[in-house]
Amino acid sequence: MKYLTRYYSQFNNNIEFINRKIKKLKKNFLSFLLFFFLGFFIGNLFGTFVEYIKFINVSNSLLILLLILSNEFINFCVYSKKKPIYKLKLYNFLNAFKIGTLLGFFVDSYKVGS
Repeated sequence: MKYLTRYYSQFNNNIEFINRKIKKLKKNFLSFLLFFFLGFFIGNLFGTFVEYIKFINVSNSLLILLLILSNEFINFCVYSKKKPIYKLKLYNFLNAFKIGTLLGFFVDSYKVGS
């Protein structure tokens, strides 16, 4: 009798995929965490220093446009199908920085709203 059904083989493939991701995460966890918290710190400081940026006559719409374009450029670099292998780590750390920055903006907006 054959016990290897499609569900069992799919389950094994999922377990192997999770194990590979965990091994990759263990290898780069501290660097990822460092870039994440650095981005979070920058995102929180942005709300503090945005008033000083206004004094050099940069409009809010231009500032928001630059932030959105930089985030979209990072997304394009990280999620494009054709990327060199040697830049893969750099893109992952850049993505962690971007996620931390956006989370910092989100947390700072709650501080401003309350």
